[in-house]
Amino acid sequence: MFRSILLLSILIPCYLSAQNVMGKHHYIGIQPSFLVEPYDTIKAVEVNIVPFNYEYRFDNHFSIQVRSMVNYRFYEPAPGISQTGGTVVFHKYFPEWLKEDFWLTPSIGGFSTYTYNQLDRINTIIAGAELGVLFSFGKWISLSVAGQPGINYYPDTYSQEFVGTSSGFKSHFGVIVHAGVNF
Repeated sequence: MFRSILLLSILIPCYLSAQNVMGKHHYIGIQPSFLVEPYDTIKAVEVNIVPFNYEYRFDNHFSIQVRSMVNYRFYEPAPGISQTGGTVVFHKYFPEWLKEDFWLTPSIGGFSTYTYNQLDRINTIIAGAELGVLFSFGKWISLSVAGQPGINYYPDTYSQEFVGTSSGFKSHFGVIVHAGVNF
């Protein structure tokens, strides 16, 4: 067991450092996500059942990414499709920061998300920053990990009353992980 772990810890960095995906313009990924809302009084868990995203890289520095959201709520007695919507992210990559380790690319971006929750009948608009890193695995595969500090805005009175905010605003923090193919 120890030998296997040692061998993998030596081989994986060698394989990673020999490749780069930043020259590719298209990315299609899968982004599994689980949601537990802080305002949720029923303590339900939601899972994104259409966890796809697409990114177009204009060059090695800038991109636009679109992410889908169709959440299924696991809760008895009324499970079902809850939130639907999507996210748009504008990324700025910094491949020159770690030229020697080009398999690792830091990024920063701004994002906006709109969702409508069919079960609770609330609208949510989220805006914030996305700080992350892109890991390249070979010529085609990559993994992205990011944190999302931001703010939720509930635009209508019903949504504001449902989540318990008189101003319409609440804080947001998300952890985003997705893996995909670059071409």
